[in-house]
Amino acid sequence: MTNDELGMTNGEKPVMMPGVWRFVMVSSFILLVSSFATGAPLSRAIDIRMLPYERSLEKLPVDLTATVGFVENGGTVFVQDDTAGTHLHFRPARNDLRVGDHVRIQGTTTAGLYFPGVDVAQLQILGHAAPPMAAPASYDDLATGRFHYQRVIVEGLGRTLTPLDENRSLLRLAIGSRVLEVRVDAPLETAPALIDARLRITALAAGGINDRRQLVFPYIRVTEWNDVEITKAAPALAALPITSVVTLLQFGAADEPHHRARIRGTVLAAFPDGRVFLRDATPPPPPRETPKDALPKPPQSPSIAIRLSSPVNLIPGQRAEIIGFPIMAGFSASLADALVLATEPDESPAAAVVSLKDFQDGSHDADLVHLTTPAVLNDFFRSADGFELRLTSSGMPMRAFLLQSDAPALEMGATVDLTGICLVESSTDKGFRSQAERASLLLRSANDIRVIHSAPFWTAGRLVIASCILAGLVLLAFIWIAAQRRQIGFLSSRIVQQATLDERQRIAREFHDTLEQELTGLSLRLDAATTRPLEDKARTLIETSRSLVSRIQSEARNLVADLRDTEQPPELISALREILTRMPPNAPALKLDLHPIPPIPSPVSHHLRMIAQEAITNALKHAQATAITLHLSATADAITLRLTDNGQGLSSSAATTGQPGHFGCMGIRERCRKINANVDWQSQPKQGTVVTVLLPLDRIPA
Repeated sequence: MTNDELGMTNGEKPVMMPGVWRFVMVSSFILLVSSFATGAPLSRAIDIRMLPYERSLEKLPVDLTATVGFVENGGTVFVQDDTAGTHLHFRPARNDLRVGDHVRIQGTTTAGLYFPGVDVAQLQILGHAAPPMAAPASYDDLATGRFHYQRVIVEGLGRTLTPLDENRSLLRLAIGSRVLEVRVDAPLETAPALIDARLRITALAAGGINDRRQLVFPYIRVTEWNDVEITKAAPALAALPITSVVTLLQFGAADEPHHRARIRGTVLAAFPDGRVFLRDATPPPPPRETPKDALPKPPQSPSIAIRLSSPVNLIPGQRAEIIGFPIMAGFSASLADALVLATEPDESPAAAVVSLKDFQDGSHDADLVHLTTPAVLNDFFRSADGFELRLTSSGMPMRAFLLQSDAPALEMGATVDLTGICLVESSTDKGFRSQAERASLLLRSANDIRVIHSAPFWTAGRLVIASCILAGLVLLAFIWIAAQRRQIGFLSSRIVQQATLDERQRIAREFHDTLEQELTGLSLRLDAATTRPLEDKARTLIETSRSLVSRIQSEARNLVADLRDTEQPPELISALREILTRMPPNAPALKLDLHPIPPIPSPVSHHLRMIAQEAITNALKHAQATAITLHLSATADAITLRLTDNGQGLSSSAATTGQPGHFGCMGIRERCRKINANVDWQSQPKQGTVVTVLLPLDRIPA
């Protein structure tokens, strides 16, 4: 097979074609399935590597011959064969293995954090040779886990070098636009000059693994600095030219990845987190000649945002010389992992006075600006780095950030003037041009906020509070009015009751002082008349008249007693039982069939008792009854009062509507109307009478 068939050209390393790679993967899978079926030990690293998680827990037998590629202190060794790489675990740990040892491993499978490995039962060192071949890898190869736990070769530009602990170091390597961590098991003091140098590193591919067996981020492991090869030394700092900010990251300015750039300018702001904003002091190169009808170029900000590798105490107004790696941060070029070379005092920088439109269009990104349009503070709250302010300027919302721990002494609704660093937060694409979409202000301190007008007294919060208080007062007024109306109604009812009571007592006194006295005098005269000798007919007439007067006196006393007020008037059942005690001695038998009823007002109880009394009187006087039954009961809807007698009965309905000299039935009807009750007479001549009063509970007057 020729180089062309293998997809190679002269001078290039062999690259496996996609078809060949698929063939190898399918063949490995077939061999893996066949080994499961036969129960033979797993003898290839790729078979162990591709083992499903559930199968790896079954402790499948392993008999593998491979070469040690990396030795981890603590009992973990990484080996490779011709197919792939895997990891070995020893209990207890073995410290006699070296990179390049050719070994035979016998043991069982273990799940591992990312993919299966081997719990070693026996290990035999067969010899020592060169380390396993390292495969060239890109950042994406490492991020996908393709070469995980295998030896790889990566190339890039050294960005930063910091200590991890006393005996380990952390090198950050720029691979294209990505930055990869290189963890070196060697102290920082023995490291060569790696920053801004082109490096080729032979290492073990590894990474951070989460609990879901997912690769969170890749990194590589190196045992010693000899595995880090400098292919091109970093340029001397003195040889770096001072560059204009506007030329950074332009086409043809540098190769990829970009080496450090050296800039000089005035410090606009410096923050504790290492962010520095510098206004360039180097004029940009002269523009190329353009046609007269060409559109003018948009203005470019003369300032740049810088992230120092470690914070330095810089003061606004100092002239500083800084080197760093150019990167695209948001909307404009920035410097990352920067170092301060020199500083000297200079005049305090003046803020560029810009309109709100110019502030939003990105032409002053990273520059110190002063907005010509005042803003109204709507709200502010604590954020991760300090406080975030929400403002409105000319009807447009905007944000400002204040990096301090103490809350600013500001009132909501205050009108303020703002000065700060312009930061483009987001951009949008229109055709082939990227344009700023939204910008915010990074305030250097609370002094960048100048209050023009204090917040009006009637702020939204105070209006809400005042509205709540007013609503509460209105509610209290309604409650007070309702209480007063209830009290007035109660007092009016008491006045009516008292007036009624006074009138009833007056009538009772009149009855007692006039009618009852006259009846008493008449009774005495009749008593005196019976003591004289009289004929039998006359004596009988006088005794009958005396009995009638006595009954009239009793009725009058009952009426007077009813008109008198009592603090606790008797209940209806008790009042009906009193009727039985007032029956004349020679009266017919009265049977009471009384059942409990719900509580009813005293006037209603009085009317029902008087209805019963009148019905009994009618039965005694007119019906000539010999047996009377009084029934009282209640249902869920009504109260029933029923009087039944076995007297003469009624000849027609006219007998209940009132006849000359007879008004008992009319009185019953009138009392029923007062209490919203219905009355009914059922009677036939010589068959007795049934008087039924039905009082609905929902119609009982209060």
